[in-house]
Amino acid sequence: MSESTDTPAAPPADPVTERALAVLQAAIPDGVVAYELTGGHPWIQVRAEDLRAACWLLRDHADTKLDCCHLISGVDWPDAGEGGELEVVYHLCSFELKPEPGYGQRALKNDPWVALKVRVPRDPGEVPTVMDIWTGADWHERETWDLVGVRFTGRRELRRILLPDDWPGHPLRKDWEYPASYHGVPIIPPEGY
Repeated sequence: MSESTDTPAAPPADPVTERALAVLQAAIPDGVVAYELTGGHPWIQVRAEDLRAACWLLRDHADTKLDCCHLISGVDWPDAGEGGELEVVYHLCSFELKPEPGYGQRALKNDPWVALKVRVPRDPGEVPTVMDIWTGADWHERETWDLVGVRFTGRRELRRILLPDDWPGHPLRKDWEYPASYHGVPIIPPEGY
């Protein structure tokens, strides 16, 4: 009896992310920087200068109709590129297409979400706002500014949402250090004294 030399089949591509990628590549061919269509967390990365065009397109295109910006999150990559990078991840979904049979139904990823990413240099760490595309992005942009330090340009007032306005730095930056005190009150870091 001989052993099988068949290689395992590649995991299937996520149909929701695959649709979004096709729409973006057709309309903004140079805008897509990288993507991952398989696994539990597929994503698409676009250039910062193409972010707004990509968002409008994904929201309004008949094949995607990503009508909800459910969440915006930020990631600090201090060792990436020259001087580090900040990554912003937009978690988008379509309530209109969700009931469609087969939309996002497969073993590894069973939801109608698309993760759209953009990376910018850590300094100045600026990304254009999407608040006029998805009104609900307001609070998410404020939280990402507050905790990671991503400045969202082209929007009305950008102020902290969780921390006091004069809080030092952005706590989810990997180089952030607990201040010894805040307005004369000692701060105890999570690891204790």
